Amino acid sequence: MTVMFFMRFLLLAILLLVGCEKAPLRPLDVEAYVWQAAEKPAVREAMMKSEDVVSRLHVRAAEMRWDGGKFVTQWFVKELPTERCGLVVRIGASAAGIEWTPERIAEVAEVFRNTAEFSPSEIQCDFDCPQKRLKGYAVLLDGLQSAAGEIPVLPTALPSWLGEPEMANLVKGRAGWVLQVHSLELPSRPEEAPVIFDPEKARAAALKAARLDVPFRIAMATYSCEVRFCKDGKVIDVVSEDLTELTPAVRKRSFAMADPATSARLVANWEKDRPAGLTGIIWYRLPVEGDSRNWPWETFRLVTRGEVTVSRPVLEENPGDGARDITVANHGEFPVRLPREIIIRSTVVTGDGGGAYQVERAGDGVKFLLRTDVWPWLDPEKSIACGWLRLRDKEQEIDWSMAK
Repeated sequence: MTVMFFMRFLLLAILLLVGCEKAPLRPLDVEAYVWQAAEKPAVREAMMKSEDVVSRLHVRAAEMRWDGGKFVTQWFVKELPTERCGLVVRIGASAAGIEWTPERIAEVAEVFRNTAEFSPSEIQCDFDCPQKRLKGYAVLLDGLQSAAGEIPVLPTALPSWLGEPEMANLVKGRAGWVLQVHSLELPSRPEEAPVIFDPEKARAAALKAARLDVPFRIAMATYSCEVRFCKDGKVIDVVSEDLTELTPAVRKRSFAMADPATSARLVANWEKDRPAGLTGIIWYRLPVEGDSRNWPWETFRLVTRGEVTVSRPVLEENPGDGARDITVANHGEFPVRLPREIIIRSTVVTGDGGGAYQVERAGDGVKFLLRTDVWPWLDPEKSIACGWLRLRDKEQEIDWSMAK
């Protein structure tokens, strides 16, 4: 009798353990923002190219600016660019101090009503709301949802909002929301690098977001940026999208890129074990040919799958008429940072810089020094000129090293 009881107890325990096993996680949704002009051929091509990787695109539809007396709206779409598409309406920081009276809400609601007529899958409200004014933002969102009808209106939110008592009310009852974990942290001096994405802060924010018990997605970065400083060390410009000319006022520059390897590791981790309620990642922004401040397409594809590859710059030479043309190449699949210095220890008779580098003498050899006006990342399967060298021993292999 005792043995039979024990066997039944053991069988029950096994069944309970099996029942408690975690169900396999479904893959995270892969989505992307299209902040570039959707009607441009290169952007259209990128949207079509993304179909086998990205489940949904979120296109910038309009931006609203408060001029002190009324809202000024700039539209970026005339129709829904693709069927698998949400739209985003941005409300800038100029509206941060507004009291959301019925009259003010009505002005914004009209824009959301017009946006809903495009029949997007959802409308995201990207509002630069002060974190101490989330109560008013929740009231605004209720008005916007009424205007949009059956089209879900979802807020984007910052990690700093998660500590606010009103954050729970902001997302309660919504179809979902978006936690933006990328932002630009400006350096205090030009010698420091800006920070676009911190994976540990992203993990911590995601755990806090899960406690709200409302499904959410996380917005992560694909872009790079340049911070420009004037003579006295103050920031005068931040460039993260289109290339702009350098002006005489720019004395120093500092650069940052959302590291693809770090991002891929985080994606791989979340595919195995993620906070409750996290359903997908929305990448800002979709790679487009010619967008030099963004990951190239192959890098984007690998990162969205959580795949990490090792990419390193290598020195290559092309023997010419007694001289050797020197280039730096990237044969990997992730962008690489160009080395700050390339040290040539071989005995150099003469040489000169070119392309991305200038040269200075270093004992019997030389140093190639990265020019300060050169964008410091090299995309996969690209190369850039360093200059040329003539060695004392024409048959000698170049003895070189790189400094980051």
